[in-house]
Amino acid sequence: MPNPLRVNAAESHRVARRLEMEACPQAPFGASRATWSVDHVSAAVPALRSNAAEVLRLWGLDSEGDQAFAVLLVLTEVVTNAGRHGRPALGLIDVEMWLDGDRVTITVTDGTVEAPVLSKACSDDESGRGLELISSYTESSGYEPHLTGKRVWAVIGPHPASDVGVLLLAALDSYQSAM
Repeated sequence: MPNPLRVNAAESHRVARRLEMEACPQAPFGASRATWSVDHVSAAVPALRSNAAEVLRLWGLDSEGDQAFAVLLVLTEVVTNAGRHGRPALGLIDVEMWLDGDRVTITVTDGTVEAPVLSKACSDDESGRGLELISSYTESSGYEPHLTGKRVWAVIGPHPASDVGVLLLAALDSYQSAM
């Protein structure tokens, strides 16, 4: 049985990857789309997550499947980061999600031009792992300047490639560097 803590160089690079400034993918004509403007407070996230889960179900994604799990996790992380760090215009965060074939794209627009920053969370930190999670569960992700702020985007494929071993190694590394 393979060691779940052993990762190759390509896998460890996924954890180290940070969001790069890249042009956001555009929804193709006729794609199934959903949009929301949500309050920047964290209390709005559960309602958004529930609504997004219903949209995924309507699009035919298995609500218990890996892809739906990854979409909801990434959506939660990106919206939480926007609310925490993004200074949303008028207190609202614009969220868009679309289905293109078998891939789901999420975009979140906030009110700051500052790039998302990958932090080194210690094992007892309650936050700081969001970008690692996003990187782990997406095929691609990034951000771009947008009007009065930035748009963060992520594409989740039909078979999210999260590797628990990679995440455990990242947590172990954070823990050891704190010692």
